[in-house]
Amino acid sequence: MRERGTPALPFFYAGTVLLLVLLAACSPNRRIVPSPMRAEAARMGDESLRVRVTFRDAVLPGARVEFRRSPAETVEPPIAAGMTDRDGIAAAEVPPGRYFLMARWTKDGDFSRPVAPGDRFAYFGGNPVFLSPGARREIFLGIEEVLPPPKDEGTETAITGAAGVVSVNGAPAPDVHVFAYLRPDGGFRDMGFAASSPTDRDGGFVLELPPGKYYLLARRRAGGGVAGPLRKGDLFGYFPGNPLAVVQGKVTRIALPATLLKLRNAPVYSSGYSAPASIEGRILDKTGKPVQGVYAALYDNPDLLNRPVFLSDVTGADGKYRLPVPVPGRYYLGARSGYGGSPAPGDLYGRYEGNAEHAVVFKEGDRMEGVEIVVTPVR
Repeated sequence: MRERGTPALPFFYAGTVLLLVLLAACSPNRRIVPSPMRAEAARMGDESLRVRVTFRDAVLPGARVEFRRSPAETVEPPIAAGMTDRDGIAAAEVPPGRYFLMARWTKDGDFSRPVAPGDRFAYFGGNPVFLSPGARREIFLGIEEVLPPPKDEGTETAITGAAGVVSVNGAPAPDVHVFAYLRPDGGFRDMGFAASSPTDRDGGFVLELPPGKYYLLARRRAGGGVAGPLRKGDLFGYFPGNPLAVVQGKVTRIALPATLLKLRNAPVYSSGYSAPASIEGRILDKTGKPVQGVYAALYDNPDLLNRPVFLSDVTGADGKYRLPVPVPGRYYLGARSGYGGSPAPGDLYGRYEGNAEHAVVFKEGDRMEGVEIVVTPVR
């Protein structure tokens, strides 16, 4: 309410202010904070996550960046979303938690429809993303063009499954494995339900599968092998149409875009990372001597196999490790020299023996110290 004696704004001035506000709201370069978080963002005065999207090494304006609880949640609204500005940056205030990061660019600006050929799509190779309270993080995300599926040449009619082409930068990607997963909840850290032979020189693959729904991913590791954290130089792709429905007696043909990773995308947190909880100690051999060149790992499964949820830096000569825990909860602690799948002969491997389940439970503010893990060679 206007105080008595205070002159009213001239009509033309008020109209000018309103016009400027509307123009600012429609600016394509405006960074978006989802409406449920606007009050919190205003209080904090900064964004917790900045995502820089590039397409073939050039920044990409007008891409929609989304943070979801699960890759399967494609119908429900994302937890947070934003459009990249002219510098290819989208910024949003995201609550602490575990998220899956994806990005889309559409040729017609319509994000309500499914991904189509000519659009661009990305699934972050370092998913899931963990955010602790007060954390600030910047992520670089390469996006790829979605190509039309290859024509059916009638060469796989005797099988049921999926076939198609893996591409990178619009060109065929040879020597890539395509993996099929039944569920997305684990973040695709294991070897999956099935895997194809390496793609041929034209990027082609055939993957025989029983009827059902599958999440298809593509990987090619620069250092060889099929397991381990994604590193610089690796190739990674996620089928934009996941989950893929496989029908009995039919081969579904797809185009699977992949991107060449320029940075290491693995859940590794160094000693300088601040988190709500942490655990530290030493990794020793059976004689009690420190072991160099291994790492401690927290898993979300009691078998302590496949890709860990959190991974320490490699130990030095003193055998010491420190593992920040961005999201408190129940985990299973181990240590090893290899990565992914079952330990191979000659690998150093051990589990936390503080209890029969090898489990550690973290609450907010917990700082576990002096936790030792003994490793021995696998025979």
